[in-house]
Amino acid sequence: MTTLELAFPLRGTSLPRDHGYPLYAALASRVPAVHGAGWLGVHPVGGKVSDGLIALGPAAELRVRLPSARVGELLPLAGAQLDIAGSAIRLGAPVVHALAPRSALDARMVLLKLTAPPTRPNTDLARDVLDNEGFADRYRAELGRQLERLEVRCHLELCGRRTMTIKGKRLVGYSVRLTGLDPDGSLRVQAKGLGGRRALGCGLFRPTRGR
Repeated sequence: MTTLELAFPLRGTSLPRDHGYPLYAALASRVPAVHGAGWLGVHPVGGKVSDGLIALGPAAELRVRLPSARVGELLPLAGAQLDIAGSAIRLGAPVVHALAPRSALDARMVLLKLTAPPTRPNTDLARDVLDNEGFADRYRAELGRQLERLEVRCHLELCGRRTMTIKGKRLVGYSVRLTGLDPDGSLRVQAKGLGGRRALGCGLFRPTRGR
């Protein structure tokens, strides 16, 4: 099934920087079909960040990635006014975009559920703390396994830690860059994503700027 993107023009002043969960909750309140939908990906909204807020410029947009057969289910969002953790936004009529293969792709944050994350003792705190190097190694290994299941060969790079909050719980992931992708592999990664929580903005890959 073909995977597409809908780009809704977005009007408003600002959004919280950490807006993945409240944005998804607002969308689900208007379109109940997206609640728990594994087929939906919602891109983080971009913009200049200041004091924990993202300023929304005239070109701001909300992009969602979904199977072509589901496009009609999201059309009721056109013209909708949403409250995102106290920030009011309005969505315009969407434009449909096809995915395009690129040799380099970025995901702002990939979130994996790792059992028993590696730790190391910290004598100052008198307790064990996260072993950052071991955690990154586990992340690379799991991402490699997921890419192998997708039959995608490429170079994988972790580009820094990222965090998000869901119902008061802080989750840790990584920005990820994939390079050396062939056209088929690039489209598979964009369609399937990596990791979980794609409806909250995680695991969604877009072309690397300038590549």
